[in-house]
Amino acid sequence: MSDVRCWSKEFLTDFLNIYKSFSCLWKSKSKDYSNKHLRNDAYDEMVNFCKPSFPEANREFVVKKIQSLRGSFRKEMKKVMESQRSGSSKDDIYVPTLWYYDLLLFTKDQEIPTDSISNLGENECPVMNEPMLDDDESNDITDNTEPINSIVPEDQPQNTVIFYSYLNFII
Repeated sequence: MSDVRCWSKEFLTDFLNIYKSFSCLWKSKSKDYSNKHLRNDAYDEMVNFCKPSFPEANREFVVKKIQSLRGSFRKEMKKVMESQRSGSSKDDIYVPTLWYYDLLLFTKDQEIPTDSISNLGENECPVMNEPMLDDDESNDITDNTEPINSIVPEDQPQNTVIFYSYLNFII
């Protein structure tokens, strides 16, 4: 996988413009977004665009590049949004340093999470579906727990994941 630093600005600009032209790849509310054949064709076009400069390019190459670029964009967008929410003056609002930030602004509405409805009750723990402790109850817990090392059996592999649920340990 090539590094973004190896991509010229001109090439990456063209890559992102082609990506923008295929809304089936990025616009989740589009009816074409769920059209597998249309998405495959779009990825094929993007692979064909990359092949002259990157002969090893395939669908995975393109998908990873898009994910990488959008991940960097999301980080920058988060910084911008947090600086706007903090009540800062206009002079203190974060200015993105990512040179292709403006090229990916078309995905901005795709990056903002929508409200969802929880299927858990208000006082349920999402991990174990157990009721969560109220603030009053959590203050009543005394610190008489053993270190984790003494709880894990010696014959248990060191990379075993241990989940803690209130005062019960599950191995």
